[in-house]
Amino acid sequence: MSAPDLSIIIVSFNTRQLLADCLRSVHDVRDEAAIGVFVVDNHSADGSADMVEQDFPWVQLIRNPSNAGFAAANNLALARATGRYVMLLNSDTIVHDGAFRTLVRFMDDRPSAGYCGSNLLNEDGTHLPSARRLPTPLSPAYAMTGMSERKPASAHCQDLHVRLGADTPFRAGWFTGACLVVRRETYREVGPLDDGYFLYYEETDWCRQMAQAGWQGWYVPGAVVTHLGGRSVEHTSQVRPFFGNHPVHWVNSSRRYFRRWYGVGGLVFKQLLLYAAIWLRHVWRRSEQSRIKARTAGSALRYMITA
Repeated sequence: MSAPDLSIIIVSFNTRQLLADCLRSVHDVRDEAAIGVFVVDNHSADGSADMVEQDFPWVQLIRNPSNAGFAAANNLALARATGRYVMLLNSDTIVHDGAFRTLVRFMDDRPSAGYCGSNLLNEDGTHLPSARRLPTPLSPAYAMTGMSERKPASAHCQDLHVRLGADTPFRAGWFTGACLVVRRETYREVGPLDDGYFLYYEETDWCRQMAQAGWQGWYVPGAVVTHLGGRSVEHTSQVRPFFGNHPVHWVNSSRRYFRRWYGVGGLVFKQLLLYAAIWLRHVWRRSEQSRIKARTAGSALRYMITA
């Protein structure tokens, strides 16, 4: 039996209904390419695994005995996947008609492309940024202060859609793991995801390894997938706030990524810049509130004088 074109890997943790909707969308378009589908259930307590086993017998189910995190769960299926390409697909996504066919053909036509990402939409149909530059220690502060919008061509602006839009293909450093396709040869060269990341930054790190190995990453606008606003993360455990609204795993993974690629000095530099950006943003907001109050008071005073 020949290998499938696409091995699709979906990790789920307490996302029963979202997962069912995702799998139905995959089923509706699965004739577009030869596919194999894995669901890795991270020890859900909502009956997700039993639902997959009963309602989607064409899916290869892997029952994880514990919640091992996103990277480790994907690696379980990656070790078994045989497709010419592997796709990481979130359980809170809906695949549109033509997406599989478009992604496979795009990669077949570009032997130098090692990985690619789809055109992601929000639930209301608006565009969801998915293609980015690889982050630098300046990137978080750039985003926090609004510099990304003012200088979209900068190497520190991650969101490439600000400058390049969403309607034409372009090269990018990394793509969100909501929908990420990787060539089998690329996976064999760089190896699996780093399971030291429990959640967040694992796909960024993986894409960086692929780019370092000389593979190109491409944004594919013709392959459309709706991403339901990170709802799968809402169901995960250990998302207690640590810094603002960021989950603790986002902070830990961010630190792991920058320490790995920029060393301790780069990590400290990034943290200091980020804290400075947050402080400046707070000061700016307070100043803006003061200016608004002053303008309001001035308008009221002028009205009282001229009335």
